[in-house]
Amino acid sequence: MKDPYVYEGTNILINRLNVKDHTVLDKAESALAGLAMSRLMKGSFQFNSIRDCLLIHKMLFSSLYLWAGTPRTIDIYKGESVLGGKSIDYVYASYIDQAINDLQKEFALVEWDKLEPKEKINKICYFVSEFWHIHPFREGNTRTTAVMLYFLIKKAGLHINIGFLSKNSKYFRNALVLSCLYSSSKPEYLLGIVNDSITLKNVSSKKYETIEGMEVDKYEYTNHTMEKLKTIEKPADWKK
Repeated sequence: MKDPYVYEGTNILINRLNVKDHTVLDKAESALAGLAMSRLMKGSFQFNSIRDCLLIHKMLFSSLYLWAGTPRTIDIYKGESVLGGKSIDYVYASYIDQAINDLQKEFALVEWDKLEPKEKINKICYFVSEFWHIHPFREGNTRTTAVMLYFLIKKAGLHINIGFLSKNSKYFRNALVLSCLYSSSKPEYLLGIVNDSITLKNVSSKKYETIEGMEVDKYEYTNHTMEKLKTIEKPADWKK
């Protein structure tokens, strides 16, 4: 199957600027999405539904991609260094809408004002991890999830230092990866960095240099592809 999101014969995403160089596109995407993220966080936006993530994605990436805010139509894979080259089993494209609806049903039941701070953080990390696992978009899932985290923290009446999270963005992404391993999930990494982003207490300068033995600075982001990679084994009842 042909990837409809890329220019013919390349793995470069079709974009409004018609940029066909990876380095130039990455810089443009980082700059445009960064400005949009700053405007969004300084504005009056409120997070009331998991489906608001579609709007967040559109606001971050609509200046560059025509499909911004729209769930992907293909199944994607990405070899992860922290998993020894395996890919997370992202939700099948045909199930994305249902997966978001299912997560929203859980989200709607949360009474944030009745939770203790620790319970709030646990819930927030759960929803953030589950949404990232769905991976609704062809590109921009982690940045959308980071903004989701920011507004969930705000909704819960807490405050997150987004600069600290941004500084440790590579660790944050790999923490999301490790939280999405089914029965082998390791949520402690995500919980740790979110807690530290809120409290900023006793945070060692070396704490976020490695994750699962991998040096974070050596992590290099690569684009998702349609290529079938060795993946994490899914539960037998995982829906397609």
